[in-house]
Amino acid sequence: MSTWLTSGARPVAALLAGGLGTWIGVRPTLIAGTCLLVVPLVVLYRSPLRSLLEMPGSPAVAPPSAEALTPPTPPGPTVPHPAVAVDVRHDHSSEGGP
Repeated sequence: MSTWLTSGARPVAALLAGGLGTWIGVRPTLIAGTCLLVVPLVVLYRSPLRSLLEMPGSPAVAPPSAEALTPPTPPGPTVPHPAVAVDVRHDHSSEGGP
């Protein structure tokens, strides 16, 4: 809805800016347009949106726990992940060999 409103307002604003530029001149029209850019800032500053801490109407939801984020382990034998390097060689240095 907001995209439709902003896209639909552009041609109207262009026609108004062109008419105002023809009537009072380009420089005063640009100054007036620049001053109009401050209007949304003032409206948002004075609105109750600044004091909102959470979305209205949304239930308070606790963040998920670590247990909820870990995938369940499938039944059966555990298979190592292919990206994990497993060293199958044995260290023979403690056996007293050469």
